[in-house]
Amino acid sequence: MTNLKFKEYLNTKYQLVSDNIKSTSKNKASWLEYTGYAEHRKYVSLNPGNHKVVRFLTIDCDHPNYDEFPGSFPKPLCTVIDRDSHRHHHVFELKTPVLTDINAKWKPKRLLATVERGFIYQLGGDTKFTNTLSKNPWNKEAWSTIWYPDFKPLELKECLTWYEEEKIKKSANDNEEFAVSGHGRHVDLFDYVRHLAYRNYFGAWNSDDSIVYSTAYQFNATFYEPLPDCDVRSTCKSIIKFMNERYTGSNSEPYARKTPTVSDKLEILKSAIRDVQSQGELYNATHLAEMTGFPRQTVSRLLKKI
Repeated sequence: MTNLKFKEYLNTKYQLVSDNIKSTSKNKASWLEYTGYAEHRKYVSLNPGNHKVVRFLTIDCDHPNYDEFPGSFPKPLCTVIDRDSHRHHHVFELKTPVLTDINAKWKPKRLLATVERGFIYQLGGDTKFTNTLSKNPWNKEAWSTIWYPDFKPLELKECLTWYEEEKIKKSANDNEEFAVSGHGRHVDLFDYVRHLAYRNYFGAWNSDDSIVYSTAYQFNATFYEPLPDCDVRSTCKSIIKFMNERYTGSNSEPYARKTPTVSDKLEILKSAIRDVQSQGELYNATHLAEMTGFPRQTVSRLLKKI
């Protein structure tokens, strides 16, 4: 595996990099750099900094036992080791990359977060690592790297066996908290806020979006490494959009919901058209898609029925 070429293997134009995130004499700094120049940086985002796609999962271990794996645990692509302390990063490659954008499906994101927590527990990893910048496996001056020739890209579903929920809960109780970081932050924020929104929708939450935002920001502040404000806002917008367009719960059935029927969509589209016409403006499918949140192709198809 040592003949893997940095630029060809990562196959992206830019990488998020840094040289001094552990420095005590300099401010922490990271920046985007052409992949051809990023090869010699100490730290690099193996998942491109400007794309929310996870192809590599990094587990940060602050102990020296870099060559210890439990039982038949899957081998990583590589292990990057600090020569002095033997602290290390295990880098796993996913067979199917996971899109983590707010508009992506939540089931793969939950699966990724679950596997990440299981791996952290099994390998004694740092629960506060955000999985953004990894020790650069190709930087031979800064680190020692073990490449595993028998590694295989991970199929996330097959890795669920390493997630032991009860043991992780017990670990959390013993250590006050099993800190949520990495990819689990997005999932936990989304689930926490949306379930509160479902339960309280027929109270104040259905008329005051600010409650959704304030709740999300308060919960985000409990993370060791809070999510950026833009991610919190995107999560809130996704929840509010769902509540306004698709939620049909009641006080007795707070989690009931439905997919809008064609007639529902037609009414929403007609209402949007009336709003545009009342302002004396022209409209097209693209404009109406932005107003309703429906895909442009759906709007074009519905316009033929009006």
